[in-house]
Amino acid sequence: MAVTGLYAFTGEIVRARRTVSEAAIGQMRLKWWYDALDGIFAGAPARHPVAETLAEAARAGIQKVSMAQMIEAHADDMVAPVAFDTAAQEARAGALWAPLFRAVAAVTGQGESGAEAAAVLWGLTQALRSEPVPPDRVAALHGAAMAALPRARGHLPAVLAGIYLKRIQRAGFDLGHPSVRRADPGALALPKLWWAARRS
Repeated sequence: MAVTGLYAFTGEIVRARRTVSEAAIGQMRLKWWYDALDGIFAGAPARHPVAETLAEAARAGIQKVSMAQMIEAHADDMVAPVAFDTAAQEARAGALWAPLFRAVAAVTGQGESGAEAAAVLWGLTQALRSEPVPPDRVAALHGAAMAALPRARGHLPAVLAGIYLKRIQRAGFDLGHPSVRRADPGALALPKLWWAARRS
């Protein structure tokens, strides 16, 4: 349940920034979640299913500071200029996603050895799938993500990232290709996720 709460909370943070046309509105939504952390970690969450689920996760030992850092990073990223060189994107991925994967590692007892790699992998994959990456930078970012993949094993999003990265490669690094633009990971994703969960 703790991991479910973490991923559900992350989904809310991502939606808060991606479903708005103005950064100020997105930041207001993120501020709501930032303020809600006090009640969540005090055992008195707002009447919201994800807040209630995260409160259960908090009792498993998730640190409030990790969730606050993730919200702050996403709020800052909404107004920061985006650079598509590999080092900048890896740093961005770490800021946005490392708090999540460290928290997952903590509650599952995995240790944090793969958390940073998982953050880089997921962040780069998300950039390739949702950002206007210049064509001459796609292969480099894809290569950096693939390099992080073996070190991110054990984190369930690594399964999805692997699927999306294969699609990009098969499409000749054309991010506009229909197979790359597909939102769903495909029919084989569920058994792959199940197997990865069993192994981890």
